[in-house]
Parts: sequence; structure tokens; C-alpha cells
Amino acid sequence: MSLLTLDVAKCVHTSNKFAICDKCVESCPVDTIKINDGIISFTPSECVGCGGCNAVCPTAAYTLDDFKPINYVFNFLEKELDILSCKQDLPCIAALSVEELLSMALISPKSLRADIGACKTCPIAAKNLQIIEQRVEEVNFLLEAMEQEKAIALEDLNLEEEHIEVDAITRRELLSKDGLKKAASIKQQFENEVASSDSMPKTHKVTGADIAKIKQKNIPDRRSLLLMAMKRAQVPENFHTIDIKDISFISQKDLDEATCTNCQMCYRICPTGALYSDGKGSVINFNPLSCVQCHSCHDVCEPDALTLRDTFSLAGFFEPKIETLVHFSIKRCEECGNFFDYRDGEILCRRCKIEEEEARELWGIE
Repeated sequence: MSLLTLDVAKCVHTSNKFAICDKCVESCPVDTIKINDGIISFTPSECVGCGGCNAVCPTAAYTLDDFKPINYVFNFLEKELDILSCKQDLPCIAALSVEELLSMALISPKSLRADIGACKTCPIAAKNLQIIEQRVEEVNFLLEAMEQEKAIALEDLNLEEEHIEVDAITRRELLSKDGLKKAASIKQQFENEVASSDSMPKTHKVTGADIAKIKQKNIPDRRSLLLMAMKRAQVPENFHTIDIKDISFISQKDLDEATCTNCQMCYRICPTGALYSDGKGSVINFNPLSCVQCHSCHDVCEPDALTLRDTFSLAGFFEPKIETLVHFSIKRCEECGNFFDYRDGEILCRRCKIEEEEARELWGIE
């Protein structure tokens, strides 16, 4: 039985309790994942180990102990395979994200086929088959829009299950360095089996270590994989612009300078560093290739100044560039000496203005 774990520090609900993301909840075929007041819980014994939650999570916060998508992709490409099947080292095709499927299609010299034959009798196919079909449809649309003569075909292949024989460890092998490593691995597998059979709901609370990790801005491995795949792809003659509804894992943004208060929350909350500023807070820059469309920055923008652009230009994959969404006029506060975005009037930052207004109220001065 697969052991599902959640890296709390990667989940957008940890850094933002107002986050609206519930993709893992919506995609879980057994409805074991719950979000209550920003806290995620699931029952290990109810998890079927399909890997769908990790594939749909914008920040790849979930992991399975016996399946690592990036390892599967590299092994698949190294062996020059062409069939994706739950009968061949894959828990479910739904365990692969759009980015991973797109990367495999771009890099593979062969046309890929996804075997959905087993879905006929699979108890989780009611939800997962629809997810698989949607992802393959999105990948094929993007491949066509990028003018790549490739596609992933959904086929009813009904492949046979492949079983891997595990050799027993002799005493001599056990005492060797490699044997000890293998024994440690077996012990870990046993412990994972025990943990995965736990029938009590597991609530994931934030620890001090999680808070420290939140400050690390990293893109998921799947994004690094896609960026590598795009470098190998044929550059299209035309860079098409598509509707934002047709791409689920990346975006381009607009920021209304008139309503933005430069509160800094959008880029402080961004889990991948797609939004960022300089040392004085004089600009808000945006790197589309680091955006995972988690929506967290929009969730914290009180004036709704930050919006998703209605379209996405595929030129961003082939000719990437940083966008400066807004510039601010920065001055040093005459009271506290801190830098702030100056709009008009006294050269005081917002905090000092508030303190002055409160002081005037206490003194009875209008």
C-alpha cells in the first residue's frame, strides 16, 4: 500500500489561510482529503495511492513513497517507451500532471499512447478517467497551438500487469554495504506499510520547521522538466495566443497601478518567486515561467488590483521575458527613515501617517 505524505510548507494554505485552492480535494477519487479552516487532513488507509492529488497540486505538495513522477518520466524517456499504462510502473495515468505529459510528448521521439483499457473495471475510474481525458485534451491542444506535430492518443490496449521479482537477500549480502542499504530500504518500506494502514484521520498542522521552509521560493520539478523540454522543442513559425481557460498550470498577469497599494503581500505570498520586487519595493516584477497558477497572490490582494490576463501568449515558452507589472515612486520617510511608495502630500510612510493621525486624535487636534 502506498503511503501518501503532505509537505505542509509547500501547501498554499499554510502561507495563506484565505487560499481558495481545493484542487486536491476535488480530484481525490475516494474523497479522503479534506480542508477545514485552511488545515488539510486525510486518512492514510483510505488513500488508494493513485497519485492524482500530487499531479493536480500547483506546488506538488503531495508525494507517494513508492512513486516519484520525475523518476518515472526520465526512466520512460531513457528506455524510449511509448505507452503510458497503470499496468507498467505507473499507479494511474492521473498521477502525471499536464506539464509532465506535455514534456514527455515534446521530448519523446515516438508518438505516445495512453492505455485506458483498465479503466473499464477500475473502481476509481469514475473520477480519474475524466481527469486523464481532460489532461490529454489540454496537452494535445497545446501541442497543436505550438505547431508541434505530436499528440497523445487514448487507446484501449488492455495490457497485462507486469510483476517485478524481488530477490531474497543472503546473509553475506546483508552484511555488505549494499546489503545494509537494501535492508534499510526494506525496513523503511515496512514502516511505510504500517503508516499507510492507519485508519485515523491525519491532520497536518504547521510547525516551526515548516515556517522556515515557507520562505524558500522553489518551482516544482515538473516545471524544470517542462523548461528543459521546451528548449528541445521545434520553435513554431507563429506564436499563438490562447485563452487562459485552455491552460491550467501557468498564467500571465495584469496589475492596476491606480488601485495597487504596494502592500507587498502578493510577492511575499508567492510560493515560487514568480512575483518579486527589488530591495526598495519600487517595482513588482513577474516571471510567467515560474507561475504555477495557484491563485494565492490574487487571494490576498484586497483591492483586486492583480488579475489573471484573459489570454496567454505561447511566445512566453520560447522567448521568455520578465514583465514589470508596476513602477512606484520611492522616497525615504522623513519620520522613520524607511523607504515607501510616495503618492503625494507629506513624505511620510503609511505607518507613520497612521501613528500621527492617532496622536492627533489623542491630543484632540483636528
